[in-house]
Amino acid sequence: MKIFLQPHIQELKNKVLEIAKIDNIIAADCYKLALDISTKTHKTISQTTIKRVYGFAHARYAPSTFTLNALSQYCGYDSWTDFIKQMETQKDDSKEHITWNEIAQAAHNITRFTIQTNKHKCGISYLYTIERQSITDHIQRFLETDTTGCIISAPSGMGKTIGITHWVDRQLAANHVENRSNIFLHVNSSSLFFAAGFGFHSNKWLAHLLNFPQQQHFEDFILQYEKGAPGNFYIIIDDFNNNLINNRLFDIVFKQLIDMTVYLSNYPWMKIIITLRPSTWQKYGHLIENHSEINKLWFTDFPCSKRANAVNLPAFTSQEIHELIDKISNAKAIDTDYARKYFPVISLPLHFQYYYQLKGDSLGVDQLNPADEFAIASLYLHKNILKGALAAEKQVMLSQLIGMVNFSDDHAYINKKEAYAIIKENNSIYSELLHAGILYEHQEEKGTRAAYQIRFKSLVLASYFITQDVLDKQHGQVDKALIDWVQSSPYTDSIKLTLLKWFIIFSLETGDLDIFNHMQDVEFIEPYQASLILFTCSNLDYVINANPAIGSTLNRAFANSAFIDIALDHILLETEYELALKKLLQYHISPQQKILLHTSLAFFELLYLRDEETLKHIEILRSMPREHFADFSLNPLLIIENIHHYYRHNVLKEDAIDEIRLFCRYPERSTNLVHKQLIYVLGYILLKIKTSEEITLQYLQIVNQYGLDMNRKVTSDFKACIQLAFAERYLAMDQTDLALQAKEEAVQTNSSHTINRLQLGLLDLDLLRNQHRDFLHLARQLILISKQFNLKFYEAKVRVYVLSSLQEDQKSLIAEHQTALQALFDHSRYKPESFYNLRKASLINSSTVN
Repeated sequence: MKIFLQPHIQELKNKVLEIAKIDNIIAADCYKLALDISTKTHKTISQTTIKRVYGFAHARYAPSTFTLNALSQYCGYDSWTDFIKQMETQKDDSKEHITWNEIAQAAHNITRFTIQTNKHKCGISYLYTIERQSITDHIQRFLETDTTGCIISAPSGMGKTIGITHWVDRQLAANHVENRSNIFLHVNSSSLFFAAGFGFHSNKWLAHLLNFPQQQHFEDFILQYEKGAPGNFYIIIDDFNNNLINNRLFDIVFKQLIDMTVYLSNYPWMKIIITLRPSTWQKYGHLIENHSEINKLWFTDFPCSKRANAVNLPAFTSQEIHELIDKISNAKAIDTDYARKYFPVISLPLHFQYYYQLKGDSLGVDQLNPADEFAIASLYLHKNILKGALAAEKQVMLSQLIGMVNFSDDHAYINKKEAYAIIKENNSIYSELLHAGILYEHQEEKGTRAAYQIRFKSLVLASYFITQDVLDKQHGQVDKALIDWVQSSPYTDSIKLTLLKWFIIFSLETGDLDIFNHMQDVEFIEPYQASLILFTCSNLDYVINANPAIGSTLNRAFANSAFIDIALDHILLETEYELALKKLLQYHISPQQKILLHTSLAFFELLYLRDEETLKHIEILRSMPREHFADFSLNPLLIIENIHHYYRHNVLKEDAIDEIRLFCRYPERSTNLVHKQLIYVLGYILLKIKTSEEITLQYLQIVNQYGLDMNRKVTSDFKACIQLAFAERYLAMDQTDLALQAKEEAVQTNSSHTINRLQLGLLDLDLLRNQHRDFLHLARQLILISKQFNLKFYEAKVRVYVLSSLQEDQKSLIAEHQTALQALFDHSRYKPESFYNLRKASLINSSTVN
């Protein structure tokens, strides 16, 4: 049987366009061309097939014989075989000696076609993509060695194809601008695999690809430049992965490629660059590494000698992410601790592509949230698993495999030996899963032993299939039984959290929000509360955008669900919590919920020292009917309004203090009223401004008695906050033993939340100072924590504390903190005097100060 290689196909495609009188084909021409071919040949070829042939649609395989026969007959030949025969007859009649420029022209025609095809396959506009500095640097290091072959290895979705396309595109441009004579032959590995299927050696494949009449002519051409060539000849083979063909054939191709590299190594100007996946190198890299003479011909630059770590193309750097966002949205990304926390979500190029498809031009790392990782995973699943001709078969196989899954710190994996029977029965489906990148094979070397694993692309994807399996057993019901299963499952808390997040997504998608009625019973979510609240709020946006029909129903159900009360009953200071609260502004919630929401947001703005923004929320609270405030045991408007007034004017009004005194005098009246953790904390902050220690201590005792009702699910961070407040007051009253006891109880309860860390730090400052020990190191730590979360209020408190404790001869430190304080208040109408006077008052009232 006669082989049909890419040059033959390209010639036929050009001939078709010539017959059809199409100079530069565009996607819209494919429909008319399909009709013309069918009319002339009486063979029906679809528009989609024509698009695949000309690179406007993704094609994993070469055109079928039927398609090639139809195209050949359209051009006036009897068949595809007749076309090949006549083309090769013309080649045999041509001159034997082909020049460097002629080969360059042939190679660059193929390369430009490959580049154009890759641009069409790019998930986002190619104009928005960027050059990969890591690829440029890697190839430059390769060219500085005496090696012939270069390996670029990275997992699926790491942007190898677009990255190498950019590099080749730039080199072609440099050829023209700088009058270079380098040759670049850029092809996809499918043409090499296709040739091997018909018994063609890689050297013969290369000869045919470059339009040499015979392989010998190609070898004669190379021999002409034995002592030197006008430039380098680069052969770039992309996507050289073993899951595209069977293992036997890939083994043959790999060995042939090694042979070709050995042959071409005699000519220093010949360079081969190959992109592949780490799993491919792990399985076949030994064919190179185990032979020292062959190994020295290849440049890999892997981080270590073990093939298990065969990755030399990293994910996007922060600089590359910012460059991408600048090109797409023309908006500079804000580089914050919050942004860096979620940066890994889009550092994988494929994930960035999906993120762009989800967000459009409004994307940005400063807008990332915990829901984005799952939204990206959902899009990935829909494209590769949940849709398509083999979707059902893929899902069935994954449901069989997921029962064998194990988890390590970073991976979800299956022992391949255990899954061998399933793989053998469904080998083609297994290959599809490997090609899609959802699974990959990994060899864990353990001395003379080796463990063969099948790994999931990510823990999030593996968790999805676990939740699907559990849901099937629960008949699709996300209820208390399912929540109990999550809690009692043998997984780590981080995996449990991932499972819970998928269940939240499923609940939102169906509009059944019963899951939130049981959320307060979930013990392991305590450290993740802020993130989980933002995750839920953000996913509601995704669900409504994906299915607007469910929007109004889900909006009402969400506003009336237990989630709103859970979300609002916190004293979290994390950025995620503030972003979640702002998302709640768009929903129709009850007046009491609205009061608490704006009180929380006003508190956040106060902590950021943004007085005008604080005042906006206070004004909204003032505009609400007074009867809505009657349900609260303490009036939140009076408290936040008075705290704001003090720090803005350095004067404390008495009406809120009277409210608190009344609360302390008649605590029983508050039994049936609404108790909210945040309001109690704000009440304590207000009392600390200008009240005696006895009243403040009495207030804390009342809160402890009536606010910490164990029938209400009081969060551990609030309990710790109240215990630390007790410790502060005891220390101010010179009752150090009681203070230390309360502090220890707080630490055991919860010391991880930001407000508790800061409160604990301020307490320790006093303890260290009283013991005449150095507290400046701790003060610097507290300042860094405050800066991390933009809590300028607490930063100001710490700096004022330090200034009040420094000696006059510590001039440089005094100047440093004074300058920093001035910067804090430059754009705020809050008064630094409020902080200074508060510190002076505490020094005067404290009996522990020397």
